[in-house]
Amino acid sequence: MKLISLNTWGGKVFEPLINFIKQSSADTDIFCLQEIYNTTSEVKQYQGIRANLLKEIKKILPDYQVFYFPILFGIDDQTEPVNFNLQYGLAVFIKNNIRVDEHKDYFIYKSRQLDTLKKNFSNLSTPLQYLTFTFNNKQFSVFNYHGTPYPLTHKLDAPNRLKQVKKAKNIIENKKGAKILVGDFNLLPETESLKILGQGMRNLIKEYQILRTRSNLSPFYGGPNFQKFADYTFISKNVKVSDFQVLEVEISDHLPMILEFS
Repeated sequence: MKLISLNTWGGKVFEPLINFIKQSSADTDIFCLQEIYNTTSEVKQYQGIRANLLKEIKKILPDYQVFYFPILFGIDDQTEPVNFNLQYGLAVFIKNNIRVDEHKDYFIYKSRQLDTLKKNFSNLSTPLQYLTFTFNNKQFSVFNYHGTPYPLTHKLDAPNRLKQVKKAKNIIENKKGAKILVGDFNLLPETESLKILGQGMRNLIKEYQILRTRSNLSPFYGGPNFQKFADYTFISKNVKVSDFQVLEVEISDHLPMILEFS
């Protein structure tokens, strides 16, 4: 099986992003995506983001089941209110021929969906998507995670980050089957928070000696504040990896992580 995890940057690099997803769908079973906007309005673009990104991805992935978890309403990516219906959150696309046994959405940090957002993102909810499926008589649990960006000045340990990863780890440990945890964690490799999340699991970013997960489209690329890592793939020891790579493509300010497994 093949899984791709990507922070889409709200579709700011829309055509390359859509082309990548469409081409990848030929042999990809699961897409775990972060920063997905959705709208019931006729607005397609707003201040650089793709307001109807979920709809556009659905259009090119007709053979996939869609699980969308919105956590923010009526706010653009600069925390400014908008005058039309707008949602923001996580999405998992999984092939129709894969039977999903269970799925659930969790708020790991903060406990409600937001309609107001502070400029420093300190009250932004942390979402965790979970789904489980059976493939070749083996159960798999997949977790799609987007860690808090607060504090904005760094991706190091902070009380809220430690709190959220402990909650996430507790949920993960209580699920059955082989486990795959992916997403934008907003953490650097040396943090205690990352060690907690990855306890008892294989860190494929470290194991495969990936040099960075942020792309050269990042506003900070080349500068002293550029942080090379934010995204991770963890697997339990009963997941067999056929291949793992992080592609150097300009489709977002993050790079896609591609896992082939059985």
